[in-house]
Amino acid sequence: MINDFLCFDTESAQGRLMGKYTEELLELSIMNVACEEIFSHRFKPTLLRKWDPSVHKITPEMVAKEKRFKHYQAEIQRLFDNARYIIGFSLIDDFKAMERAGITGFDNKTVIELRHLHWLCVGREAGTPFYSGPGLTACATAMGVHVDDALVHSAGGDTHVTLQLFFKLLQNYVDNFCPGRSIDPASDGFELLIANMLKDLERAKFEYDRELAAGYVVVKRVEQGAQIVTLAVRPENEEDYLLVHPVNARRRAHYEIELHLAKKRIGNSKSFRLTDKDLNWIKQYQNEFDQQEQYYAKLIGLRRGLGGSR
Repeated sequence: MINDFLCFDTESAQGRLMGKYTEELLELSIMNVACEEIFSHRFKPTLLRKWDPSVHKITPEMVAKEKRFKHYQAEIQRLFDNARYIIGFSLIDDFKAMERAGITGFDNKTVIELRHLHWLCVGREAGTPFYSGPGLTACATAMGVHVDDALVHSAGGDTHVTLQLFFKLLQNYVDNFCPGRSIDPASDGFELLIANMLKDLERAKFEYDRELAAGYVVVKRVEQGAQIVTLAVRPENEEDYLLVHPVNARRRAHYEIELHLAKKRIGNSKSFRLTDKDLNWIKQYQNEFDQQEQYYAKLIGLRRGLGGSR
């Protein structure tokens, strides 16, 4: 049970080799949910001979006599293959580092990212943006976790702090959402507790994104015709615009309205030659949030790059 949940952290060397950016693992720490370190090693890079050690403080001399990652790869792969949950503060870079080193299977795991749980338990009520919250040290310190400055940005130190923060956030979640539940990993209801917490996070994230997506389609006069823009808040001086129209998903609205009016675009510009009929169509336009706002933003940029062609 305890090895079903693994928390890990990596430190890497970055440098240029024959003009190409190269990154290799220098250190890996893996702990289980009982806070037992089940793997901890440094590695001698295969390709890089020098790198900037200012963040993790690991110099080339410190790993000169260490084994290469390949020596441990099968052991590390078995640990992750046997796990079902991966815990980390912000795992995207760590996953990339591990996959570059040849470790696979992360797509099959339930991922618990503490930067997201911190937002659910603490940041959301405080008004912290979901996508730009504080880092591990700040979150841990705020939650009462002791952080040893000498071990910050060491794989073992960060993994230990991450696990301590995990249990602090778990207790906070229980206190606020389901008082009386046990946070003991050996308890029968521990996995159900984790599942419910992740579902609550998913629902809260959906509502956050839905609220963030809402806004206004604004048509403003320009020297040649009119331009369509979107705003998160209603403009103060509406009389300065041809039209101000509320929508549930403003980036989707921007893309779909420009697509509908593509034949009215003036050359390759951002301007349109609009009639009263076109403005009335925009006034009738409605949409719903579908969690694809970033996708629509990319489509808008692509369409403009192609000169607005259909």
